[in-house]
Amino acid sequence: MSNQTVEPLMLNAWLSARSIARGLPLPVPEYGGFRVDTKSEAEVARWVFAKVGLGIEKLARSISDPRYLLKLCGSRDELHAVLPTGWELHAPAYFMQATSKPAARRLAEGYKIEAKHVGMIVEVRIFSETGALAAGGYAVETQDVFIYDRILTAPDHRRKGLGHVLMLTLHTARQRSSSPELLVATEDGRALYLALGWKTTSPYSTASFVSA
Repeated sequence: MSNQTVEPLMLNAWLSARSIARGLPLPVPEYGGFRVDTKSEAEVARWVFAKVGLGIEKLARSISDPRYLLKLCGSRDELHAVLPTGWELHAPAYFMQATSKPAARRLAEGYKIEAKHVGMIVEVRIFSETGALAAGGYAVETQDVFIYDRILTAPDHRRKGLGHVLMLTLHTARQRSSSPELLVATEDGRALYLALGWKTTSPYSTASFVSA
């Protein structure tokens, strides 16, 4: 699958909305990609690239800290090919886009759902009868995109359609029908989104420095 299917403008729009969803600084163009200063204990910053370029290798050679991540809208092999020694690839993920509205589905018996709007951010949570958080996620709409973020169903509550209802509820907050709906999925999550009518636009590969 070609990494050229994610245009830089779309990648920047997705990253910008993701930053809003997580309270992070907006992305900054750098090395032919976009830098986001995450500034957490686990991750200081990440650079995300729409395609392979000379900037990735140059940047990678300047990094010797595992808390600086490189990400590419391309395959793991493509990313690995331009990295110096000492870098490790992470689990595969996928850049995805919706192709249709989710089909209607009722919430499973015994669960309740709550939705909250804070500025541009929509948060939806689904609770079990005991009050435990069974599923949750966020969405943000900008002038350019509608993105889904941190979609999660707890292991004990899977295979009950909660992810479907969660995505449908977030989708209802979308106001611009022309805005593409985007997300990045894990290997496990990808199956859910394919079933909901999403398409895989590109692999989304990650690498971090391990040792010299």
